[in-house]
Amino acid sequence: MIQLLVDENVPVSVVEWLKNKGLNVRRVSEVGLKGVENGEIARYAIKNDVVILTLDTDFAHIYHDVFRHSLGIIVVKVKPPTAINIIEALDKTLRKIKLDEFDKKLTIITKRKARMIV
Repeated sequence: MIQLLVDENVPVSVVEWLKNKGLNVRRVSEVGLKGVENGEIARYAIKNDVVILTLDTDFAHIYHDVFRHSLGIIVVKVKPPTAINIIEALDKTLRKIKLDEFDKKLTIITKRKARMIV
């Protein structure tokens, strides 16, 4: 089963919601990556075969420019980025797409759709 590595910018209540859904989830702070550069988080994710969940669109650039096809990233883009809006977008997406399908892809999730970039 794919493990999610959740960036610091994702509310704790979203992490708890994911855990309550039975997903294997860890925050970056739990693996000693609190406050580090995004590139270091990306390298950790590749080494440990985890998918990053973030609100930070800079990770999309990291995927395209450096780690294409070797890293899974889920970027949630909702306005405003409240826990309720994030959970709503994730819930809608996870009902349609299995977590394993996010591996080695960049996925942009909005309230209306999820777009996977291979």
